[in-house]
Amino acid sequence: MNRITLRIAAVPLLAMTLMLAAAAAIVLSLSPAVPKASAYVLANGCDEYDPAHGIYYRCTPDRTTFYTPDGINPNSVPIGAGYSSFGDGLGTIYDTGGIPPPAPYRAGRDYCSNPSFANSKYESKWQFGCYKHDVCYGSQRGRKYCDVQFWKDMVGECKRFAWYNPDRYGCLLDARLWYYAVRWFGAPSYVPRRTSFEPAGT
Repeated sequence: MNRITLRIAAVPLLAMTLMLAAAAAIVLSLSPAVPKASAYVLANGCDEYDPAHGIYYRCTPDRTTFYTPDGINPNSVPIGAGYSSFGDGLGTIYDTGGIPPPAPYRAGRDYCSNPSFANSKYESKWQFGCYKHDVCYGSQRGRKYCDVQFWKDMVGECKRFAWYNPDRYGCLLDARLWYYAVRWFGAPSYVPRRTSFEPAGT
């Protein structure tokens, strides 16, 4: 009688042990389930980390976008702000009354000048952002202001990809290169618009 009771008691104990082991295995298997090419939203629910490239994306305090790759909060740069070290080409013109209005945006036109070192498959998503950047430069609203707004526009498009989609972080990686391209090499293009046919696109 004692042996039978012991065997009956052992069955639920064995079943419970197996269930706990299975649950632990599931928890352990889920933790690295995110693809390596993807990234993780960090504990604050806004900052993100791309493990494939070792890049952190820090949210601005209002959680609407990321800081630029060189640490600028796009929401804190006022219109008219330029760069102290790189110059603004011909300089910022604060009396913009003499600058013609821009040409309207036309879908299907190419407004992006591809950096020679950074062709991107995400360029089609940034066309309106490129147009706005051209208009901003031509309106002499400040190179720094225009560049950080361009970054913000690109980030907004990249974030349309779900956080687990590797394209989200491929897009952000290319956006970094394009931001640095306008940051470092944009000064010669920072000139007042001369006609209402600009930006023309191709």
